[in-house]
Amino acid sequence: MRLFILAFTMLLVLANVSFAQGVWDNYPSSNSTPVENPNPVNVQKEPLYYTPTKQKIELISKQWYIGGVKAAPEVAEELIKSNPDAASEWNTSKMFAYPALILAGLGGGAFGYGISSWIQGDSDVGRPFTLGGLGVTGVAFLLIFVSNSYVDSAIEIYNKSIGFDTSLQVKVVPTPQGGVALALAF
Repeated sequence: MRLFILAFTMLLVLANVSFAQGVWDNYPSSNSTPVENPNPVNVQKEPLYYTPTKQKIELISKQWYIGGVKAAPEVAEELIKSNPDAASEWNTSKMFAYPALILAGLGGGAFGYGISSWIQGDSDVGRPFTLGGLGVTGVAFLLIFVSNSYVDSAIEIYNKSIGFDTSLQVKVVPTPQGGVALALAF
């Protein structure tokens, strides 16, 4: 074990020395003249307080689109939070998402520990950790599903507030007889 730790430490030292030498080689010496780029690059900067226009937001395959153009998630979040009702739904989605991420990590760790214990022959510890990890991960997936439905709701509320209506609406509505029906609106 000591030999492994010594070898690992030496490897880290050599990697750091190599990195430092690579950085030093790229640094100009003190008596050299700086090299100027003959073709300077013009970088256009966005204003410091950029407020995007009100355009339709879409989330397709985990990619945000604003007005049909790819956008950063932060810009989409800013637009959604500009509507108080949509912001409420967005915050509710985060309330479900953060615990889901923690539970997924814990469940995955418990599952991995349980599998490794089970493989080593300790089924008294392995089985409960494996099954418990699967259960906790299942709860995390359920919370993420609920969180994603709140994100979809926030997007729909925002889009409706600026005049964009969805083409297909599916709702569960009560019937006059006291039952529940599935309503489709085109």
